Amino acid sequence: MNNSHLPSTIALSCFEATARHLSVTLAADELCLTQSAVSRQIKRLEQQLGCSLFLRVKQRLILTEGGLEYAAQVTKYMALLNAATVNLKASRQTQLRIGAEPSLTARWLLPLIDDFKKAHPEVSLDFVTEMKNLYEAQQGFDLAILYGDGRWPEFDSTFLMCPKMYAVCTPDLLQQYGPISKREDILKYPLLHHMAQDVSCDLSSTQIWLKSIGLSQAEIAGISSQHFEHFQFLLDAALHGLGVTVLPSYFIDEELKSGRLVKASTEPLVAKNYYIAIRKGINNSNCQRFKDWLLKEVKA
Repeated sequence: MNNSHLPSTIALSCFEATARHLSVTLAADELCLTQSAVSRQIKRLEQQLGCSLFLRVKQRLILTEGGLEYAAQVTKYMALLNAATVNLKASRQTQLRIGAEPSLTARWLLPLIDDFKKAHPEVSLDFVTEMKNLYEAQQGFDLAILYGDGRWPEFDSTFLMCPKMYAVCTPDLLQQYGPISKREDILKYPLLHHMAQDVSCDLSSTQIWLKSIGLSQAEIAGISSQHFEHFQFLLDAALHGLGVTVLPSYFIDEELKSGRLVKASTEPLVAKNYYIAIRKGINNSNCQRFKDWLLKEVKA
């Protein structure tokens, strides 16, 4: 097949970016080229095609009719080329980037990970635990364990587990304030509040508890409490007898078994679930291996 009549990839990249922005300046910035370099590539492309792709009208750049049709096809081609490149690179990688909350990683995932490494010693694991990357930017990972409703447009999600949260405190505090028979009874206690600065209220364990009893955001903000950014600090404060807090069962198993903490509420709070989220379009067989292993571990 003779491809000598096909435009170069750099020419097509310059045209696609200019057509998308309708600006040579913005296209040059995006491609890290000079404006003159982008203009030369577009001129060569027009000469090769034998037609004009752009017109200048009152100092504005607009696409010709042919340019508009060509831009639609070139955009599809560039997307396919990019996807093919990413997928091929991913399929040959032994690295797997896993996203998970710091508390889930430390208390639940890492104690299990040795089993995966023994089964797949060739796979190199990197962990992404920053909450903003997980839930806002959603970048930096191939597969993540995310808390929510399982609906993330960029990911294919599979149910993993339903975490149960309990109000916990020291035995002395339980004896002093009494059991939490109804969820609103938590207000009798000094409260240790989970209020991270980089996550939404929907990811705060105590916010979820307080909202479940019908409190508004303003009412919650008015409650006198000590605020902590991470589960580990909440746990430490609870162990020191500073108050009651709400933590998932996977994070407090050891403390409950040792008797250092007790459940002030015997009925757990169940809100949303953890899902295995794999980025759509990624071609990394290690994602499927890790997903299958996670599901097996949870079932076991």
